Amino acid sequence: MQTEPMLERLAWIIKMYGVISSDFYDRLSVERPSRWSLRQQYGTWKGAVEAAIKLLETQGTIIESPQKEESGSADAQVLKLTQQIAELSRHFQTSELCFTGTTHRFGMISDTHIGSLFCDKALLNYAYEVFAEEGIKTVLHAGDILDGMQMYKGHPFELEAQGSDAQVSLAVDEYPKQKGITTYFITGNHDRSFWKLSGTEVGSKISAQRPDMVHIGHQEADIKIGEDDAVATIRLAHPDGGTAYAISYKIQQYINALQSGTKPDILITGHYHKTEELYYRGVIAYQAGCIQSQTPFMRGKQLAAAMGFRILEVTVAPKRVVRVTSTFFPVRS
Repeated sequence: MQTEPMLERLAWIIKMYGVISSDFYDRLSVERPSRWSLRQQYGTWKGAVEAAIKLLETQGTIIESPQKEESGSADAQVLKLTQQIAELSRHFQTSELCFTGTTHRFGMISDTHIGSLFCDKALLNYAYEVFAEEGIKTVLHAGDILDGMQMYKGHPFELEAQGSDAQVSLAVDEYPKQKGITTYFITGNHDRSFWKLSGTEVGSKISAQRPDMVHIGHQEADIKIGEDDAVATIRLAHPDGGTAYAISYKIQQYINALQSGTKPDILITGHYHKTEELYYRGVIAYQAGCIQSQTPFMRGKQLAAAMGFRILEVTVAPKRVVRVTSTFFPVRS
């Protein structure tokens, strides 16, 4: 993105949302993008902000300097940062998080479909109990956190909660909370149904009420891990389209369709309610499994549900992923 359009867009964000200076991020003891992370996404963050403020001043808009200390509780501060990060990601058309360190362990989960009568809440709670016992601090959710509305004929009769407000409230109240665990999630096609019906972005609504649940994009988001020249990319993806007879076929199609230079090192996908581990064209790919049991719609289409979740450990070195280990926790379904 060229400098001038970037500054104009950043100036608009500052004017609308009052984005604070980057040093405040570093004063919070939470797992959120650091100053290093912001530099990776937006260039020299401090300089860009100052230039955007000067641009606003030339247009006659006065921006007050941020106070040295933010008022309110730590939870309120984290909530404000979560909202600002979400706005930055959306308006810059990027969804990327960065975690320093060469070895990371992640919880991997997908397709919870909260709001569906077939969401296995006991399994979801069990997953987070395992994550806590295993010392997992970061969980990656590959989409369809909610079940959505009007996805197919008869769908309303499979719902515990009708409408976006009811399903968001259910997620806020019932999605597992474990001290020290942050869930980063993308939204999938079921979540997106609310946008298509009423323009409602449910991911940001959930994040606004649950600081431990961070919405990082729709359908795709990249997570950078490592530092200096030892950096790898994990991509969360929630593709569209129906499942295939061969479990790996859709994932192979996805990887084949990636343009040169855009392949991640590790791919984690949801949507298909399947689980597998595949190494294809240099990409280590996982289907994450699901938390929703087989619905009447799936049964009618002869679609099985591979219920379960994973723990992923990744070690990176310059120019390559050194080691990846994945542990799957299956549920008979």
